[in-house]
Amino acid sequence: MTHWTGHMPSDRLEARRPTEDQTSRTARKLYFISGSPPCWTVMLALTVKGLAYEAKRLNNAKREQKAPGFLVINPRGQVPVLVEGDFVVCETHAILAYLDATHAAPPLFGQSALETARIWQAIGECEHALKGPVGDISRPLFRGKAEESAVQIAQAAEKVRAELALYEARLAFAPFLAGRTLSAADLVVYPVLMQLGRAAAREQAQGFDLAWPLSDNLPNVARWAARIEALPGYADAYPPHWKE
Repeated sequence: MTHWTGHMPSDRLEARRPTEDQTSRTARKLYFISGSPPCWTVMLALTVKGLAYEAKRLNNAKREQKAPGFLVINPRGQVPVLVEGDFVVCETHAILAYLDATHAAPPLFGQSALETARIWQAIGECEHALKGPVGDISRPLFRGKAEESAVQIAQAAEKVRAELALYEARLAFAPFLAGRTLSAADLVVYPVLMQLGRAAAREQAQGFDLAWPLSDNLPNVARWAARIEALPGYADAYPPHWKE
């Protein structure tokens, strides 16, 4: 089993990359945890690319991602993990890059240097300025510990509102975060915002200003979210346990 996240020289990587014919004959599996934003990102990417896959759901409550059998696939015990035959790709951004390299249409990382830069900029902004604060809000709310974490939630909410204000301004001039077309940036950011929305729906969240619902607070962001939700196959990528 080949893990592409190691330090294999680039010439060997090229030599061992599966051809399109090989890939088409190989069962594609995605190991995921329902509701995990990174996993949702990859599921959306597979949907946008029109790629069939077998969804291998792991139970986070039972820590199945740390079970010996899964650690054979990813020794770090993390998801998402994409498996195609003997090939294993870990880490969200690496999976997105792999999918874009092996299935060019539609492109997730742009068709020009400027587009690529804008997409990676938006992804970086999410990773460094939005994802952490959303986690600081959602974790205590999901665990019923809002009262003990009130200061943390309030401080994180301020950071999130500031970041979403930038998104609101950007989306006044373009339908997607990095320009006129859907990109990896949208697929990375959208699940993080939906995690915020699910946390904001908790009763304990009522005392905090989480800029939710989007339609009342950030109409441009709300319209952008609706575009994501209108994608063909969107329902198939939706977190299974959120439907229950």
